[in-house]
This record gives sequence, C-alpha cells and structure tokens, in this order.
Amino acid sequence: MFSTDYIKAIDMITHQGITTHRTRHSKLALRYLHDIAKENAASDHNRKGVHFVTARKEDLSSNRGVKGYITTSKEALILDADHLSHWTPNTFRYGKYTDPERKHISGHVEDNLQQVNTFVVDIDTQQVDVTDIIVAAAQYAVGAPTLVLKTAKGFQVYFVLAAPAFISNANNFKSLRVAKCISQNIKHALASHLPSVDVLCNDFGFFRIPRPDNVVHFNEAQVFDFAELRDWSALYTEKHHTRGMFAAGSSKNFEVIDATESAWFDQLIHLTNIKGGRGSFGRNNAIFTLALACYGSQKTVDFTRDVLDEFNSNLAYPLRDKDVQRAIDSAYTGRYKGANLEYIKQILETYDTEYDMGHSTAFIFRETGNRVFRKHKKARKDRTYSHANEWEKDMIEYLEQHILSGQTFLYGSQRELAEKMNIPLASFKKVLQASNQLVKRTEGVGRSAVTRLSTVAIVVREAIKAAIQSKTEASQAYAMYIAGYSDVAEHIIAILTGKSDARKRDISQLERLTLERRSDVQLALQLLMNVQKHRPDKGLRRKFVV
Repeated sequence: MFSTDYIKAIDMITHQGITTHRTRHSKLALRYLHDIAKENAASDHNRKGVHFVTARKEDLSSNRGVKGYITTSKEALILDADHLSHWTPNTFRYGKYTDPERKHISGHVEDNLQQVNTFVVDIDTQQVDVTDIIVAAAQYAVGAPTLVLKTAKGFQVYFVLAAPAFISNANNFKSLRVAKCISQNIKHALASHLPSVDVLCNDFGFFRIPRPDNVVHFNEAQVFDFAELRDWSALYTEKHHTRGMFAAGSSKNFEVIDATESAWFDQLIHLTNIKGGRGSFGRNNAIFTLALACYGSQKTVDFTRDVLDEFNSNLAYPLRDKDVQRAIDSAYTGRYKGANLEYIKQILETYDTEYDMGHSTAFIFRETGNRVFRKHKKARKDRTYSHANEWEKDMIEYLEQHILSGQTFLYGSQRELAEKMNIPLASFKKVLQASNQLVKRTEGVGRSAVTRLSTVAIVVREAIKAAIQSKTEASQAYAMYIAGYSDVAEHIIAILTGKSDARKRDISQLERLTLERRSDVQLALQLLMNVQKHRPDKGLRRKFVV
C-alpha cells in the first residue's frame, strides 16, 4: 500500500505551497492526509502554486518540450507518485499547457519560481553508498540530508527547508540569487568529496519524486533554516573562492576589465571540439560563459551575437541559432556581472589540451585604488621542512588507504605507525597532539603501549553504518560506542537513532561542532566512558616541524 516515508517526504517538501487535497474529485481517504488538512486549515494563508510532474525520464526531453502535467495538491502527488518519475520539488507560481491535448507543459523557469522548498544534489553513480553520502554532507557541507532517493544510476540527495524561502523580483531577484548560491555551494562541497556529483544540473528544475520503491534514507527531524544556510554559504564562498556567477549590483569602486582581451577568452573562443553530455560542461555552458564575459566587458548585444555566431559555426557540433540567442538573452538580463570562474576552468580543462589558465585571469571586475601583492609559498619539494598540515594530510591519506571497509582503526606503537607512514616520529607526535582531523587513543605505557589511530571521517562513517544497517538496540549501542571517539559522530548518530535534543538538529549546532569547535580543539574521547576532553590548538596550521 502506501509508504509512510514517501508520503511524509512529499508533505514536508511541498510545505503549504499547494492545497492538501484536490479541489475536484478528491479521494481524501488517507488518515495522514486528513491530519495534514486539519493542521493546515487554521494557519494556511499562503498563496498556492503548482508543481510539474512527468511519468518518464524521457518525457523531460521530448521533441515538443517537457511532456507531463501540472498538479496543485498534495493528494495528487501522493496518489500518483507510484506512476511518476520526476517532479519539481520547488513550487512555481503557475504552469501552462503548450498544446490543445494538454500533454506538454511550460512555466518551470526560475523567474516563475514561487518558493524554494529544498535543495537537491544529483549523484550520477552507485559507486558510493548512503553512508558515504551522509558522512560527506555532515562533515563537509551543511549537515546530514533529510532524504536520499536511489535512482537507476545513482542517488538524489534532498536538504529540505524547515520553512520555504519565498522568491520575489525585488532587487532584481536577490532572493533567487542567494538561493542559487547556496545550492551551488552545497554541490561544490559534496563534489569535493564524492564522485560524479552533477554540479551542472538545474538548481531548481526536475528531480526524482519520492516513491515507495526509492526512499533509502529519510529523517524528518533533519531540516534546515534558510537564514543559517545563507550564512554558511557566505562563509563557504569566502573560504573556497566559489563566487562565480557574480550577482548584479552597483559597480561603484570597480573598473571594468575587458575579458574579451584575456588569454582564457582567446583559448575558449578558438575551441571547436566542445560537445558536452550528462555531467560535463558543453556547448551551452561555453556560449553562456562567453556571452557573460562580453556582457561584463560592456560589449553590445550585436558585438556578442557576431562573436558567438562565428564561434558556434566553427564548432564540430554547433547549436541551433535560437539556442545561441537564448544564451545571449539570458546573459544580458542583468542578473550577473561576469563569467563563472569555475565553468571557465572546467571547460578549458576538458577540451583544451594545452590549457594553462594562470591565476585569476577570469576576473571581470577588480577594485580600484588599492594595489594587491600576493606571496606564493614554495613547493614542498623545494623546502627543507614540511608544514605540519602537510604531514597531517599524509597521515589522513595513509589511513584512508589502509583501513579497510568495516574496520575503524589501525593498531601499533606510535613508532611503528610513524615508520609505516614514513613520517619522523617527533613530527608524528606533534601532529597527533594538535590535529582536529585525527582520532587517537593509546592504551598501556612504555614499550607495551598500543595506539588506535583513525580519522574523524572514518569514525563517523563506521558509526553511521552501524546505526542505519540495523535498527536493533545492540546495533545502535555499538554505533554510539564507536561514535564516542568524535563529537561529530555522536551528534549524527543521536539524530539517526532518535536520541537527539531538538535544539541540536539545526545547522548552527552542527557547524559549531564541525567548523568552529573542531578547529580550536582536539577531541580525544575515552572509548568506554565517552568522556570528552578539549585540548587547545597548538598552532598546527602555523608551525613548521622537522
């Protein structure tokens, strides 16, 4: 019959953006839907929108556009889900049919978006498991996801908002630009630690719909606050330099640099082998990037059209003229300041065999009145000493390579472990003392002492596996036992086992654990007593060690 998980997931994701039941021919017989209707009736003052759905993946690219239909109620989504493949989980203001038979739909464009309900990441491989996804999201992105769906070729990962973020055209769609930045940073964070993350998929387009047969992870308590995601995204952008599609705004204190005279523009404009495909940058990305460069350089539309028409004609597989014009129109809407640095790098790395972009050559704007100098550090091979964080990286890589799946630690004396890793013992001990990424426990003293050594990521991974692979008390107790080595693991396992304080479910708590507190202290928890010790950071990131 009906799976409670997928019903609850659809209810959570859609919020109150659509009606609970159909306005006509309702078959509202599910008790769960009755409860939803009662809860929403008193406080529901939101404008109602629409969702678009399709029955097959192939319908997303039919000859006449997207083939599907428009739905305006949770009842329709839930009752039809078993026969659907894709939907737009974010709510649009309206939708239209483009043919008299009402089989093809339109309106699923970003400037028609009513509210953002969730951020979704598409992973195009099954060479990872759910545990890997949860660990990567918890450690490197915004936190463990709300929902994971299994697809024919991979997974789709949902980060559902506690309350929707409403989109308006105020300040040139500022709210939409902020939401897109959050989405892109989440994808960037996961792509850095998981294979085949589709960073090019539409941020607010079609994704797999929750069904009885595809929900592999669901935690309705794990939802996200949009304001906190916005703050996280701003910090992530600053730290990882992911600012690419620059938001439109005042150009005061900035001078325009002619990107069309840059080396990367010349390299890109002369490429003829660009084609693209699922998960890779292609012709549309290249043409849009070139158009943005022209726009950011204050070139006229006619100039841009002439340049891109010639570029497209030289391609081995040219686009249709209307696709080129659509890219130019989009670039000149005023929503962006310049080209996307990440796109430029990826296109050139993919298609230019002599690619050598250099440093910051893609920047379209620079501040005036200040001269900036950069000091470049020497390569490791050219130095007598190694940075402590370089030794730490070596140790983490060694542990990840030598700790097999299902295991949690390497064992041995510190001298033996240091020799295996080819690290001086003194450096080995200093890194262990200061690191916030390594997990260590030593039992015994002197020559008989044995050290258990692992990484935070491995401890979290194994603890989560124990928690989600079996629902028995023994399994969950074992998960908490392993998690005793890391507060990150403890926090995630508490959520998964339903033992977390509600106040600890939001991103701000998780960020304090993973970014702020872990960056200032080493966490060495005793295995049996789960006693947490805080050690001050010994300046690991600033010291040289022999």
